[in-house]
Amino acid sequence: MLERRDLVGLRTVLAALSRAEEWWTADQLDGEVFGYQSWMIADNRTDELVDQLVRLAADQDKGVRDEALRLSRPGEQP
Repeated sequence: MLERRDLVGLRTVLAALSRAEEWWTADQLDGEVFGYQSWMIADNRTDELVDQLVRLAADQDKGVRDEALRLSRPGEQP
């Protein structure tokens, strides 16, 4: 989904991450999101990443909101 490089793909993965019940699933998804962020930043698309996270921080789904906030504020918990 992240290969789509759009809001829908990121939202889908954040929703799955917020519902992961096994630590290894959450760890794998978190790693995928980190790789996505790294690609966005390395490709000078930081503004696009920030925009996606801001939009998802207002999502109707609490899990998506929490994950977007966590990713937009490293080191803090929502």
